[in-house]
Amino acid sequence: MHIAIVDDDPDIAALLMLWLEEEGHECVHYSSGQDFIRNVRSKNFDIILLDWIMPEFDGEQTLNWLNSHDDIDIPVIFVTQKTTEDDVAKILTLGADDYITKPVRHKEMIARINAVARRTNPNSDVAVIELSPYRIDSTSREVSIDGEQIKLTEKEFKLVQFLFKNVGRLLSRDHILSAVWGYDLGLNTRTVDTHMSRIRKKLDIDPDKGWRLSSIYHQGYRLEHLVHSSE
Repeated sequence: MHIAIVDDDPDIAALLMLWLEEEGHECVHYSSGQDFIRNVRSKNFDIILLDWIMPEFDGEQTLNWLNSHDDIDIPVIFVTQKTTEDDVAKILTLGADDYITKPVRHKEMIARINAVARRTNPNSDVAVIELSPYRIDSTSREVSIDGEQIKLTEKEFKLVQFLFKNVGRLLSRDHILSAVWGYDLGLNTRTVDTHMSRIRKKLDIDPDKGWRLSSIYHQGYRLEHLVHSSE
């Protein structure tokens, strides 16, 4: 997962990044809420670890800002020294998905992140994604349309799998490159555009069939499952 750590304490942030990167996650650290919100639209975070107490623009203000922008939908886990029942209730009422108390415990943090990820993105760990007319089988590495198997390269399969695990989310080209290609040397964002064009044709993605793969100028791609009025 791609995780944002928003904390003004560099030592705590460094420890969290170490633990998370050991688990295979990608992390970006922001030392203030203002720094984070200036950059959030250029990234595609799966989860935010948000410190409550920060100077100038704290975690509560940052969460309120996120809640006021409907185009940003990222699960938030508060990291806080506040542990009273009233504090916890306030965090959750404001819209946080969970909380972790300081000092942070390694295994608890990983477990809570995984639990939030499962709740907010139920397709993240499933072996088979079935979204009519598509079926994506991660075990056999096969994609089919109404039961008919579609021939894909390994990279095309990984791209399809990534898109269908993130239906409705705007994914930047850099995030797609990182998730599918791992930033292989010599690659650029045109590689993403070329593969998206192939995927659109091979999977016959079309609004008339209930699906749309949109290219958002200067931002990235979004796969959407459309609901027609006749349905």
